[in-house]
Amino acid sequence: MANSSQRNVSFAILFLLLLTLFRLWFCGRFELVPDEAYYWEWSKHLDACYRDKGPAVAWTIAAGTWVAGDTAFGVRWLGVLLAAGTAWQIFILARRLFDESVALAALLISAIIPLGAVGAIIMTIDSLSVFFWAWSANLAWTAFQTNRKGAWALLGFAIGCGFLAKFTNVLQLVSVFLYLLWTPSKRRLIFSLGTTLMVAVFAICTTPILYWNWIHDWPNQKALTSRASLDVGFHLHPQQLLQFLGEQALVISPLLYIGLIAGVIGLGIWRVQEDRIRFLICDCVPIYACFTFFSLNVAGKANWTAPALVSGVILMVVFWRDCVARSRAWWIPVGLALFLAFAETAALHDSSWLHLKKDPMQRAQGWKDLADHAQKWETMYSTDFIIGNHYSQASILAFYLPGHPTTYLPTSSTIDNQYDLWPGYKVGPDTAAIYVTDSGEPNAVNGNVQSEFKHIRLLEKFYTQHNGNPVHQFQIYLCTNRDGQSL
Repeated sequence: MANSSQRNVSFAILFLLLLTLFRLWFCGRFELVPDEAYYWEWSKHLDACYRDKGPAVAWTIAAGTWVAGDTAFGVRWLGVLLAAGTAWQIFILARRLFDESVALAALLISAIIPLGAVGAIIMTIDSLSVFFWAWSANLAWTAFQTNRKGAWALLGFAIGCGFLAKFTNVLQLVSVFLYLLWTPSKRRLIFSLGTTLMVAVFAICTTPILYWNWIHDWPNQKALTSRASLDVGFHLHPQQLLQFLGEQALVISPLLYIGLIAGVIGLGIWRVQEDRIRFLICDCVPIYACFTFFSLNVAGKANWTAPALVSGVILMVVFWRDCVARSRAWWIPVGLALFLAFAETAALHDSSWLHLKKDPMQRAQGWKDLADHAQKWETMYSTDFIIGNHYSQASILAFYLPGHPTTYLPTSSTIDNQYDLWPGYKVGPDTAAIYVTDSGEPNAVNGNVQSEFKHIRLLEKFYTQHNGNPVHQFQIYLCTNRDGQSL
């Protein structure tokens, strides 16, 4: 038995090492997605917080590019290592709660879930959020079992670090207290020195965000209410809920999603008396419950529930193992689910041959070509700066244009993104600029830009190219106050 256990651990380490080496090689072979470029822009303006998110992703990218340069690999390599850390935390948690076979299965399945696999090769807030959620789950189990003050304090620190990446991570505090409330033998810990330390350390970790929001009139609160459409009220829209559930099934893989739901419900009925099952349910369900509720109003994004997969995958493996133990026939749907998820994940690494109408990889294609088009006109007319109609265009151009120039968004009286908090461009009698927009509408120049320039002329309407295939449509305009450039 000991030899078998050691073999499983050795295999897990070898698998994770080889997978991480592959991801480090692969992550630099495709262009940034717009959100990565946006966060890269943040890393060039280090701050205690940002309009849309906490500061951790900017700090991490700054460290990554300081080591490896302003390249796709430089932006992403620390995200790949974070994904490896997440996978190892899942393995350790499953091993502590069950055994090596459950741990190995959870590790392997987490590697083939499309959402996790794609998230492991790009650098977004989820890279940090999910890692700290997984680490916090292990720390929480240690705190519950030992009640050591150091474990509680470290748990507060890990949840706080997750919160600095993604505000969703505050729900792990809800998970902790829900488990304590649900477990009679642990209820005495609800009001204890340990939980007080946890909350206190978490609160200290949040001070950069709170201070930044205080001096900027709380833009994070406005961003969150706007994203959930709570600024216009809460209304029941069943089709939004269906959209959310459908997207969850796609990014997790349909059969794995069914298996995950079945695992949570099935174990919640048949084995809920076990502390470890209660713990995993409490760590998983609050996130799904939160975003399912808000999706009754407006559908949440597919990646918002990513931290719930840490415990969800373990619950799914345990439930499937129970089913297979009852009947070998269960191997058929289990095998089919695993094959489908693996096929989806493999296809996402190179989906060009599928000729999809809506290829998910298009988000990482055509940006160098866009920069080439913008640079051509910028050079031809000796313009002073470039304006994008959206932060995606502005940040992508800043990354891919030679020299990483400062790019801008149109002047705005509201704070809708981080660009609105940074110094804007200045327009004088001899100013000329390039305006880049993905709008297909005629005369698609922002109204504020139109009022700032005397002459605006369409230069080019085109599709960016990737391997000879059209990807994204753009229009480029010359905006100038120079009379000689109006023709």
